[in-house]
Amino acid sequence: MDRRIGKRVIGSAIFASFVVISAVLIATYPINQARAYPYGNDTGKYEFGTISSIQNDENGIPAWVLFGHWKSNLASNQSLIQGQGNDTLGGESFNAQFEMVRLNGSAGHTHTITNFVASNASQVNNSTIFNGTATASMREGPVTDIPSSITITGDKVISILLDPSKVSNHYGNTPIYGLVMDDSEDRQHMGKSNNTQMGR
Repeated sequence: MDRRIGKRVIGSAIFASFVVISAVLIATYPINQARAYPYGNDTGKYEFGTISSIQNDENGIPAWVLFGHWKSNLASNQSLIQGQGNDTLGGESFNAQFEMVRLNGSAGHTHTITNFVASNASQVNNSTIFNGTATASMREGPVTDIPSSITITGDKVISILLDPSKVSNHYGNTPIYGLVMDDSEDRQHMGKSNNTQMGR
């Protein structure tokens, strides 16, 4: 009988110690929000975001889900936006990678849009429109020099339109849509968290 009581006391003490240690660790461990930002985006010269779009089939009926990410330095090129040309850009001003899956979950495959070279930009209301050419990966291989438009609206929404005739209408008759991520608040929060963690 004494042995059972001793085991209970020891078991209770171990459990209580575990609870106290866990509470201390949880209370003192820095809690940070996880963000899925592209690697190498710490310079502030790039905008980036997600691709999240529904694309139509050849009959104009929604058939595909697109999801992925994009990265661009187009919006930081003020000379392009102000109509002074594209002297500083070429080939890596916009890149995207996304999965394309049928609405029923079948036929999944990956595409990239790369080598966007802007020829001009314009601002209409709260949208900035970049026109140029891009390369898109297709099943048969890359298709180059595709007339393309990239529009950023309200600093929140991006649309990517590749000339459908150059890619066999693969993305349907609507632009590919996505979101522009705003990391300025997160950078401020991360700076404050790092200072707190460092004891500043």
